[in-house]
Amino acid sequence: MTRRRQLLEVLSAEARTASSLARELGLDRRDLEMELRHMIRSARAAGHQVMIEPARCRACGFEFDEDRITKPGRCPACRGSRVFEPRFRVRRKG
Repeated sequence: MTRRRQLLEVLSAEARTASSLARELGLDRRDLEMELRHMIRSARAAGHQVMIEPARCRACGFEFDEDRITKPGRCPACRGSRVFEPRFRVRRKG
């Protein structure tokens, strides 16, 4: 099974963060980011619904763009470094 298919299977079961996916699949975060971006494009093209809960600052609640796949270092609004990672989930069509 390919990595992208593995990602699709795991994300179909439950919402996950990039770091938990990297740990589970034994990938480097950079490699995972590339695979995840491609899997999201492929899943949307296949008609699946990809849900992304964007990264969010724990202190002030600032919400980052959905395009941001990895955890940001600091919040641009309050400069806080306590940031929730984005979470991903895939709902298969049909």
